[in-house]
Amino acid sequence: MRRIIFALCAIVLFSTAVFAGTTGKIAGRIIDAETKEPLFGANIVLQGTNFGAATDFEGEYYINNISPGYYTVIISSVGYHKVTIERVMVRIDLTTRVDAELTSTAINLGEIVIQAKQPLITKDLTSSSAIVSAEDIKMMPVENIHQVINLQAGVVGGHFRGGRSNEVAYLIDGISVTDVFNGGMSVEVENSSIRQMEVISGTFNAEYGQAMSGIVNIVTKDGGSKYEGSVSAYVGSYLSNRSDFFPNLNKINADGPKDVQFNFGGPTKLVDNLTFFVTGRYYKDDGYLYGKRVFNTSDDRPIFPNPQDPTFYINRNTGDGEYVPMNPGDKLSLNGKISYSLENWRFSYSIFWDDNWNKYYNHAYRQTPDAIKNHYRTNTINNIQISFYPTQSTYSTLKISNNVHKYWGYLYADPYDPRYVEPNQGTPITGYTFNSGGNESDRYSRHTNTLLAQWNIESQLSKEHKVKLGVEGRFHELYNHSRSIRNLTEGQLDSLNQPIFTLGYSAENTKFNGTYTRRPIEISAFIQDKMEYDIMIINAGIRYDYFSAETELPVDLRNPLNNPNFPNANTKRSSEGEYQFSPRLGVSFPISDKGAIHFSYGHFFQIPTFENLYSNYAYIIDQTTSLSSIVGNPELKAQKTVKYELGLQQVVFPNVSVDVTLYYSDIRNLLGMEIKSTYEGFIYGRYVNRDYGNVKGLILTLDKRYSDYFSAKVDYTYQVAAGNASDPMTVYNNNASDPPVEVTKKTVPLNWDQSHTVNLSLTVGDPRDWTASMVFSYGSGMPYSEDPRYSQGVRFENGGRKPTTMNVDLRANKNFRIFGLDFSAFLLVYNLFDIANEYGVYGSTGRATTDLNTKFASPVIGLNTIDDYVKNPTLYSSPRRISVGFNVGF
Repeated sequence: MRRIIFALCAIVLFSTAVFAGTTGKIAGRIIDAETKEPLFGANIVLQGTNFGAATDFEGEYYINNISPGYYTVIISSVGYHKVTIERVMVRIDLTTRVDAELTSTAINLGEIVIQAKQPLITKDLTSSSAIVSAEDIKMMPVENIHQVINLQAGVVGGHFRGGRSNEVAYLIDGISVTDVFNGGMSVEVENSSIRQMEVISGTFNAEYGQAMSGIVNIVTKDGGSKYEGSVSAYVGSYLSNRSDFFPNLNKINADGPKDVQFNFGGPTKLVDNLTFFVTGRYYKDDGYLYGKRVFNTSDDRPIFPNPQDPTFYINRNTGDGEYVPMNPGDKLSLNGKISYSLENWRFSYSIFWDDNWNKYYNHAYRQTPDAIKNHYRTNTINNIQISFYPTQSTYSTLKISNNVHKYWGYLYADPYDPRYVEPNQGTPITGYTFNSGGNESDRYSRHTNTLLAQWNIESQLSKEHKVKLGVEGRFHELYNHSRSIRNLTEGQLDSLNQPIFTLGYSAENTKFNGTYTRRPIEISAFIQDKMEYDIMIINAGIRYDYFSAETELPVDLRNPLNNPNFPNANTKRSSEGEYQFSPRLGVSFPISDKGAIHFSYGHFFQIPTFENLYSNYAYIIDQTTSLSSIVGNPELKAQKTVKYELGLQQVVFPNVSVDVTLYYSDIRNLLGMEIKSTYEGFIYGRYVNRDYGNVKGLILTLDKRYSDYFSAKVDYTYQVAAGNASDPMTVYNNNASDPPVEVTKKTVPLNWDQSHTVNLSLTVGDPRDWTASMVFSYGSGMPYSEDPRYSQGVRFENGGRKPTTMNVDLRANKNFRIFGLDFSAFLLVYNLFDIANEYGVYGSTGRATTDLNTKFASPVIGLNTIDDYVKNPTLYSSPRRISVGFNVGF
């Protein structure tokens, strides 16, 4: 309790806040077109909103707290013609300049209407980020936000600029939706709900926390002043001739992906200023990985009827030989928002809900495809937001959110279903052999309930200074239960000297049946000042984070089994909390209307995922001298990254700009493992902060804005990502191998170190009629560890390189206008040329096609060949997928 009080006092003392940006700003200067003198009292209004401002004596104005998107700006003044500027784009956390020259009514011009052009450079950009609008997403060959994210410069397979994949924070409408148990995004917002998305791959402001590599900040749509909506649907099929790896895909399949979506929004007739927006989606896909039902789950290994002849055996397969999908899934989702506005107040309630089911391919069960378990996931986020605008320059927001994430899995719903079999049933006798029966017998259930309260205030203190400050608390309840079916009478024989099988579960909090409930807390805060001068723009801030695991751990880690013959038996202590301060600084120097240089620096901390804090919290250690047990560590320190970035934006031709960015990250206190020994001589692994790394890179981006019926963007990334380990389990795995692998702690390429990455996006056509968009990606080979038998007997971690990868995706749209409705037909193709990218390889060859270790293998005792087993489809990219569909909007 004292720790909590200390944390709260620290927040009050430093008067800081944590709040993800969800709005932007419009500012500018209004002058007389003839005299060039500033106009005092000119009115600037955002059409269809309550937002507006008047110019000061210098002709300057600003409008804060604008939701991102496109607006029509109307500028008027007594004695002057009105100017209307359409399609002014407001971006998250950025200032959009709208300057204008007004012409006297003495000159007969009438109303002036201007189409705004998005600037090719962003003068107040102090670190690298990409803004993706709803219109951009519609044109892309993508179905979900993860595909959009992976198209951004510096992002490789979910890794932002060389960081680990769980070092990214995900936010929806300013609320964190990161899965605190194992990282990743707990709920996925649908593309049609997105108003704008910001992907920050460089340094980021003090308002963002619990991330070391990047931020994905999503702002969702509100209902407008008129009704709008759409319905879309498509059907698809995987199509590939690579039948050795992807059987059953050589023809159009009716069981391919199916998708139906709708969205609808607008005003309500019940209450003035009350609007709504809702999106729904159903998605179903049988997947592209098929197994063949050679065995049923009740089958078992072959029998040897003649003890004198070990080469003669009889297979006991009863399968029907049908193809069965092994990575199917479906999803049902609903996103909704209700908003109510008054003169100085705004209230909103939003809900994000999804329900998911899927299976994960298991290569060992390719001939027993019914053996793999089901995985279920439901997510519900309820978010209430209250905003108060006492003046044009100041506003405050209170947010209260509840995030419930449930994740569970099993093969059969009934834990005692008689179809479960003995855990070792069907396991192969020889290597390179598929299981001949049996099933996955483990089951798990995990619930995370997070209550979040967040308050912030933002004020434009002067023309130059815009300050944000506030506080946030997150209170978690985490429940985790995992267990596996066991033979409770293992080793016992009946009167006929036959093994006795009694299937069931071990007692709770034993090796094969663990459960716990924990309630950790997080409190965080920041203060930030955005200073906008003519010669520079500065973002400066500092952030405070506090975390407590709220649990206990043994006083003596050498006696976790509480052996009374050794010191400190049955003695525990409370875990200690931890706090950090993180300074952040970003500076932009506009060198002209066509160029700007920026520099940024910051310290970034992230608490390790809860999975690593509470794993095996009861300290159940196998009482053997071999390494087979792992425990969590509730006193893990926050992982730390210090980042530097230097960049240049420059317009090189009309409608063409270039961006050059250099970056460096020094990463410390990464999650790793240490090996502990008990007084009895038993050994176990324990998570600690021991790993480190560094990343350096260069990004070149050439962007051609849409004009003359086409737009294009190409980015090239050169990157070196190195560290002492890619996986926190590296030390454990090396020590658990037989014999243990001796590896000197040194810097090696990380698993995702892709030295050269190229992304090319091209769109041609007229958006009012037809468009075709293509995305091409290229990546140089990522590292892999060579088999020491084929590298002169020396094991070099990540000393080899996998083959390069390439991919092309395509989307084509044709638009129609019929009966007052907007119709669109579209074609969507992933992996257009069905390229077999080798994402996984065998250590003996560095290829997915061949494993030289097969020459040491014994003859297979089963119904597959060694070549069948070596051809693992999960080592390859997914095959070609073709979808056709339509969209109807109004």
